[in-house]
Amino acid sequence: MVLSQLTGLSPAEKKVSRRTLLVGVLAAGIATGMAFAPALAGEYPERPIEIIVPFPPGGGSDAMARTVSDLIGKELGQPVVIDNRGGANGAIGTQLAAAAEPDGYTLYVGNLGTMAITPNLDPNIRYDPVKDFVPITQFNASSTVLVVNPKLGIKTFEEFIQYAKDNPGKLNYASSSPATILPMEMLKQMAGIDLVHIPYKGSGPAMTDLLAGHVDIMFGGAVATVPHVKSGALIGLAVAGSQRTSALPDLPTVAEGGYPDFAADSWNGLFAPAGTPPEIIAKLNAATVKALNDPQVLEKINAEGATIVGNTPEEFAEYVAAEHAKWKAVIEGLPDDISLE
Repeated sequence: MVLSQLTGLSPAEKKVSRRTLLVGVLAAGIATGMAFAPALAGEYPERPIEIIVPFPPGGGSDAMARTVSDLIGKELGQPVVIDNRGGANGAIGTQLAAAAEPDGYTLYVGNLGTMAITPNLDPNIRYDPVKDFVPITQFNASSTVLVVNPKLGIKTFEEFIQYAKDNPGKLNYASSSPATILPMEMLKQMAGIDLVHIPYKGSGPAMTDLLAGHVDIMFGGAVATVPHVKSGALIGLAVAGSQRTSALPDLPTVAEGGYPDFAADSWNGLFAPAGTPPEIIAKLNAATVKALNDPQVLEKINAEGATIVGNTPEEFAEYVAAEHAKWKAVIEGLPDDISLE
């Protein structure tokens, strides 16, 4: 019955008929609800997306986020903005991201430090890197390079290990951060060698003293060390990562030098708060992987000696959990005189 058919009926009949009509309309609405729901609910994303970077502008994680954010936004049809929340070695921004609404509008860039090192150093950290986040994809992996001053006459990684074993405590190594301490300490544990640790407050002073011969050896970032290796000012022995670096393709990995379980990649990637719907994670993964494989992004990252990854959420989740466990074991085995503060 339609409304025009109610004309001429008695008040009682009109009342019954109106009730019948209302029930029919409601039933039709329920029956077709699935068809109308997406249009009513909208489709993610409907507004700008924020990416929390837990460090000040200018660092590696910040640069990587800014490199891909515009491309991700273009793919999703919404602006992607960077929110730098530095402090406490990344813990402040990480805690903020962990507590964010899991709706896909607040994302987070985590790295080796915030997801595998800091949580194993500070028992008061108020986030769990495995439980409080859903990995989206790993941005990249980069490696530090093991370099030695030429005055020692050491030309290869194997020569270095043998010299260190024959002369315990004679060689010293420079460090400027946990990212340069931990690979060397892991190598010391695996190879059974004794090196004296010389800490520095920054990579610049450490490199200056290495070039001057005041310290013997160090793991240094590829961007800083590669020019000195190519000029002959330093001798490159090996790379710490799981694969060779494009900046020095002839230099073997530590794993190739006889320690197959050794891998010390620096990395960063994109995460969402735990509880973010899987369909949103899948959409973010697809958009980010596409951005990472943009030719200009690939060229930029390869020039810096890093490697684009762009894995699945499941693969990245396994990797983060493994990294957390690996560095926990290394940190627990540190000598008492080694401080990562």
